[in-house]
Amino acid sequence: MWDGMALVAGRDCGDCTVCCVVPRIDKPEIQKASGAACKNCTAGGCAIYETRYPVCRSFYCAWRTVDIFGPEWRPDKSGVLAYVETEGIADGFDLGTGIGLMLVGNPLKTVRQRWFQDFVVTGVTNSVPLFLSLPGPRGYQAATVSLNTQQMLDAMARGLVKDALEAALKILRGWDFTPAVMTHTGNDVSDRDG
Repeated sequence: MWDGMALVAGRDCGDCTVCCVVPRIDKPEIQKASGAACKNCTAGGCAIYETRYPVCRSFYCAWRTVDIFGPEWRPDKSGVLAYVETEGIADGFDLGTGIGLMLVGNPLKTVRQRWFQDFVVTGVTNSVPLFLSLPGPRGYQAATVSLNTQQMLDAMARGLVKDALEAALKILRGWDFTPAVMTHTGNDVSDRDG
C-alpha cells in the first residue's frame, strides 16, 4: 500500500479486522504470519490503535482509499479485501497500478454476486489490471490470477462472467500454496491460538 494516499471521506475501519488477520507482515518492527490474527486484534478492532506500529498506520485497504468502492465493499461485510496492486502489472496497460480482490469470505458466494461480477466487467472493460486471489493456509502465500485474460473477455462477450470467475476460483483452489518465508525476526505478533 502507498504511504500518503488520501482516504475516502466518511469511511473508517470500525470493527473490521480483516487486515489484522489475512496478510503477512514482514517488517523489522513487526512480523505476523499470513492468516494469523495479530495478538493486538480484538473483536472491536485494534487494542493499540492509537499507538499501533508504523506499518499498520500506513496500510489502508482499497475500500478506504479508492472511491469507486461503495460502502458495501467494507472487507468484513463484502468478504473481499480489495487492495491497490503495484506488482505483476503486465506490459501493455496504461496504468502502473491495479486492483487486487482477495476473497476472504465465502469465495463461491462472492463470485456469484452480481455486484462483484459487474465490478470485474467494468474493470476489465476499462483496462484496469484486476487480480483475483485466495489467502493461503496460515503461514502460506496467497494464490493470485489475473482477470484481464482472453477467457474473461470471451466470457463477457457471451454473458458468462460468473462461469469465468468460477473457473478462476477453481484454479485458485487447486493452487500449490508455498510457505511465506519471513526475513525479519524479533517481534512476532502472530496470535499463537488462532
